Amino acid sequence: MSRVWRLHTKPKVSVKNKLETKVANELIKRKIVAIGWTLREDIYNELTNEDKIKLEESENSIKSDFEKYKKIIEKNSYETIRGEKKNFFNGKVNANLIRLNNLEKDDLIWIRSKGKYYLGRVTEKSHYLYVYRDSQKNSDILKLGINNQFTDIEWYEVGSESDIPGRILVAFYQKETLIEINEKSVVAISQIIYNKKDKYYNIDNKIKNNKENFYDLLSPYDCEDLLYFYLYDKFKYVVIPSTNKTNTQNYEFVMLNSNNRDEKIYIQVKNGEVNIEINNYKNFGGEIYLLTTRGNVLKNGKILTKNNIDMNNGKILNLDSSFKGNIFIINSEKLYEFAKEAYKNESVLMPHSILQWFEYLK
Repeated sequence: MSRVWRLHTKPKVSVKNKLETKVANELIKRKIVAIGWTLREDIYNELTNEDKIKLEESENSIKSDFEKYKKIIEKNSYETIRGEKKNFFNGKVNANLIRLNNLEKDDLIWIRSKGKYYLGRVTEKSHYLYVYRDSQKNSDILKLGINNQFTDIEWYEVGSESDIPGRILVAFYQKETLIEINEKSVVAISQIIYNKKDKYYNIDNKIKNNKENFYDLLSPYDCEDLLYFYLYDKFKYVVIPSTNKTNTQNYEFVMLNSNNRDEKIYIQVKNGEVNIEINNYKNFGGEIYLLTTRGNVLKNGKILTKNNIDMNNGKILNLDSSFKGNIFIINSEKLYEFAKEAYKNESVLMPHSILQWFEYLK
């Protein structure tokens, strides 16, 4: 079974040379996946000329033998100009390189560059390759720090952020260079998207239409928009655009009640297994709507029981006087059903950025 990976294309060498924006295009042009940890960084500039020559001889012999690269890192010590003995990268092969070497046929890799997202497929010809370049030559490989490669990748340009499933977008927020997105729905949707290129994967080009898959397809911004249009449809609340700021940690934006402009409405949205603590909202007046698609709403770190929730409208009951506003929990299943209704009924206001994902659901 194929796996899905996300790769950041900013090797340290490329950043140092201010060339990181060129890496992704180079990978696509050369039909490769590549990451850093080359033998021309770290302690390289500290080595004596004699040991640099020895190193380059060893480096030139690596080619497709990852074990030779590992030996240089783990076993070989080099003389520095200060007379010290040192190992590259403290004698440890980076975990990202081990993952790179473990890519398998039919795996898929997501990368992005300048607002565009690309999906690459590992082919039957793909293999690890350390690309040696003479240090005296002004090589793009050396300037970009992409000596460690996996070859023969078939790339497909998918599109901009609005075309990318939410669970994949979230993977780009994580710092690790190369990670596996180990979720069944992500594998299925990535294969479906790649099939737009050449119908390579013999699969049903739709996945099951259920709540879990639907929210996996939505980006965090899609979830915010979905809740907004739900509240607009239900209560005619209207957003104040200037309140949508990244530094308001406890809410996404503020809305107004169209029947009472003095009443403010706050929303907090978490797409995934993320909990929300209601004590963070004690000082909020008006109404607060909380949505977590797979997490829980907590009070004092404990999950609220049904006895403390009005199951008709989601209002949290029995709050003490320290809470200034009314707090409501949005039922993620009901919200999903609302989105399905909007897909079928054009009279329900809903942006295409959300509705488009039903094309992938059966």
